[in-house]
Amino acid sequence: MEKKNKQFLTVSDVAELLQVAEKTVRKYVWLRTIPYLKIGGHVRFDQEKIESWIAEREVPTYDSIRFGSSKRGD
Repeated sequence: MEKKNKQFLTVSDVAELLQVAEKTVRKYVWLRTIPYLKIGGHVRFDQEKIESWIAEREVPTYDSIRFGSSKRGD
């Protein structure tokens, strides 16, 4: 997905960003595992919160655990 200057994303936008089906994004919403807003009965996602949510899910490599990571300023 191209970097857009949208603050609020739709289910379709987030599905494209994550490269998953829209059904998967709706499941994340239903399970409340992804940050979202309800605006006028519609589900929307704050772009900055979604980007943070994605970054929080990065799994560290064995070497970064064992030797420390310079990526995060350690």
